[in-house]
Amino acid sequence: MKKFFAFIPVLLICAGCAVCSTAPQQACPPKYTGKKLKTAFYIDKGARGGGVTNLGRLLSFSPQIEMTMVNGEDLRKGVLKNFDMIVMPGGSSQLEMESMGPAGVKALQEFIRNGGAYVGICAGFHIMLNRPERAQLVPYTYIREAVGARGDVQIDLSKEGAKILGVKPGKRMVRYSRGPIAKEAKWAKGSCKTYALYTSSISPLGRAGKSFFNTPALIAGTYGKGKVIASSFHPEYKVETYELFVGMVYYATGVRITPRIPVPACRPLRTIYYAGAAAKGHVQAIPEYVALERCTALQLSSSFGKGQLDYTDLLILPNAPANWRAGFLKGNWISVFKAFMDRGGRIIAAGDTWNFLPAHKNLTRLPADGCLVKAAAEVAAK
Repeated sequence: MKKFFAFIPVLLICAGCAVCSTAPQQACPPKYTGKKLKTAFYIDKGARGGGVTNLGRLLSFSPQIEMTMVNGEDLRKGVLKNFDMIVMPGGSSQLEMESMGPAGVKALQEFIRNGGAYVGICAGFHIMLNRPERAQLVPYTYIREAVGARGDVQIDLSKEGAKILGVKPGKRMVRYSRGPIAKEAKWAKGSCKTYALYTSSISPLGRAGKSFFNTPALIAGTYGKGKVIASSFHPEYKVETYELFVGMVYYATGVRITPRIPVPACRPLRTIYYAGAAAKGHVQAIPEYVALERCTALQLSSSFGKGQLDYTDLLILPNAPANWRAGFLKGNWISVFKAFMDRGGRIIAAGDTWNFLPAHKNLTRLPADGCLVKAAAEVAAK
């Protein structure tokens, strides 16, 4: 039987993080003493990609939020009654719907209908649409042929949209990643409006299709007593668009969160934590990444590719599943990792991940439950 995963900050900072105290520290902001916004962050089959990690960071570093990772089984058991808001991340809306199942979708609908808040990103936008195989929370339908590829696009946030988010109106460049494109329709279950439009687009990926210029980028409204809001782009990918996600939470709940991302106060160790390799997916990756980011000796990224190793000092490979390790063996990554260590790069590999790596003076091996923060801090201190 699966249990929902509570995010308990004290567990994130293991004793080894004390090593980081040798670096200059950023002044601590006043401690938040208000009521916490109890937030369910949906992590299950379908919730995938770097955007999920970034959303987890924004929620985790917001003192106004008490974040818990939940899955489809949790929804079916009725855990949403314990929360004020659910955040549905990007990934595959089809797989997210499958992981919820009909009973989970019904529980989601009842939660919002009774006054719960819903914030959706990309796939979370798609889940809201009025389609038989989706949750049917808003009077919008899917325009299949308009979906584009990945990249930066421009949106235009209306004055009314800016007002509900508490930000300035106008044009912004945002990250788009094959998000759903929709069109408005009428119904009697609630109300919903378009508050931002796409004012540029990207050609469809691998097939013919039309532009999504002038289609909804951000929609918001009501469902029963609750509020729903969603973007088909990713505000969590770019620092300059974090305020849009903050505004989405504000519209849905009336609470303005203030994410406090740690800022390195010295020349940091350029570090990649490869979140995509985590054996337990985002349930493992998010708390590990947040714990590492609290160490100000690290300049942390979760984006990973061969070219990025050219300007990286430390690569952290979390405990990974067997199929992930097999993929690296097939992709000639062993020689890439060896060359990286030969030129001075350091690798920390946890659990079974290190079994396929050659012995090397710049390789640190940890057990699956080893403290990555302590190991990284020790590397930074050398």
